[in-house]
Amino acid sequence: MGRSSFLENQFPSVLSVPSVISALSSLFSMRRTPAKVNLYLTVGEERPSDKRHEIKTIFYPYWAVCDEISVTPSAAGCGLTLECEGREIPGDPADNLVCRAVTAYCSEFFLSTDFHITIKKRIPVGGGMGGGSSDCAAALLEINALEQRADDAALRRLAASLGADVPFFLNPVPSQATGIGEILTPLENFPELPLLAIYPNFESPVAWAYKNWHRPNDAQPPLWPLDENTDWTKCLWNDLGFAVAEKYPQIQEALELLKKHGALNAIVSGSGSTVFGIFASNEARDAAKAALPGAF
Repeated sequence: MGRSSFLENQFPSVLSVPSVISALSSLFSMRRTPAKVNLYLTVGEERPSDKRHEIKTIFYPYWAVCDEISVTPSAAGCGLTLECEGREIPGDPADNLVCRAVTAYCSEFFLSTDFHITIKKRIPVGGGMGGGSSDCAAALLEINALEQRADDAALRRLAASLGADVPFFLNPVPSQATGIGEILTPLENFPELPLLAIYPNFESPVAWAYKNWHRPNDAQPPLWPLDENTDWTKCLWNDLGFAVAEKYPQIQEALELLKKHGALNAIVSGSGSTVFGIFASNEARDAAKAALPGAF
């Protein structure tokens, strides 16, 4: 997807970005922002207020695959423009979370939306790795670095209004998360885990996963809370993963492939379709990666 024009009734009209703006953009560095995996995820009751499920999860930043984001000022009257390289982002650009993030920030602090956003997209789209939320948080951090209007509390509030897991990506460190994922407790001294992921190259709908989740044969997850002292080779768990793996044979095959190549445990991340496994060592992980083209 190249530079995109937004619907006039949703965003300010977008003019073609002059070459001087592109030259200016090159002076600004790109912000790397990681994917995430859910080492543990259980689904609780549906909230009457918004029909969203309470969860308990462990977010783990996955720096093996990152997007890059920049937000740069444009000439007056240019409005908000978006340029994306790498993986295609489907849908209307007006619905893109990075555009919504910049627009929300500008609305909050009475700024014009004369900014140009560049995304270098590498995190799988619709893969359960939080790529859209990660980009959204990075956009908030980028525009705040330029404008310096929001303190940490205001940034967290804006992030939470845009998506339940967006606040995590403002400070992507291993964290316990409760509520709908927005109540975070960072975990200090969390070990670096030898993980390897496979994306089966299709999207897995979040709504379907939450509607159809179940636990097989009354299986029970490890007891909450889990933390930096947990043996993650034994305690990976995802309530959403069982139904998703049953629905999509490619996901089950990917899980089995990881285990065949040495993973001690493997689960679906979030609502899928990405799966990941944990290995005994970095060396074992790297050997599996060499044997599995496309794994990351």
